[in-house]
Amino acid sequence: MTTVLITGCDYGIGYEFARQYAEAGYRVHAICLEAASREKIAGIAGDVHFHVLDVSDQNATGALAETLKDQPIDILINNAATFAPDGPGTLKLPDIDEFMRVMKINAAAPIYVSAAFEEHVAASEKKLLVFIGTHSGSIGDNTSGGHYAYRCSKTALNMAAKSLSYDFTGRGIRTVALHPGSVASETRKGGQIPVQDSVSGMRHVIDGLDREASGVFLRYDGGSIEW
Repeated sequence: MTTVLITGCDYGIGYEFARQYAEAGYRVHAICLEAASREKIAGIAGDVHFHVLDVSDQNATGALAETLKDQPIDILINNAATFAPDGPGTLKLPDIDEFMRVMKINAAAPIYVSAAFEEHVAASEKKLLVFIGTHSGSIGDNTSGGHYAYRCSKTALNMAAKSLSYDFTGRGIRTVALHPGSVASETRKGGQIPVQDSVSGMRHVIDGLDREASGVFLRYDGGSIEW
């Protein structure tokens, strides 16, 4: 059975990925930050397995990987992310500890998750690492500035996705960074794109990736984005 592991499934994009992949007949490992999300995930019909994990906890990530060591993972979706509130001043910088918290979760954690599950992905048929990024992390597309913690963390995530595309090439593992669009979800009411449409679009992009495609930055509708 084709298997997908998704981080950040408590709500929004992660939850919708879990729901749609389960509906499509995939085995789904849904990773949530909160234990209270168990009931919500249990409501998804299909072969869905619930896990609680703070992706910024390296030891806990390694322990989960060990628990699932005999299970190939065709698609690993690094979706878990966080934001920082605006601070004072012209740059509206948050406290530096808050800035670093965002960097740890959005940029560093996906690298360590990918490393922990390298063998699982390499043992699968599809061998695909997906990073949910954003055009806000694109240097070439930055025309407004601001939101330093979030932008910097997502730009760093892009670099991770690109570097892993080279470092994992010998294992046959491909990487792709995806921009989901301006998504409307439980926590982001102002988005223009329904979360169902964003996720179905990204799934279509994932399904249509050329077997040689790796280290690319794409939109949910298949268009490319400047790094």
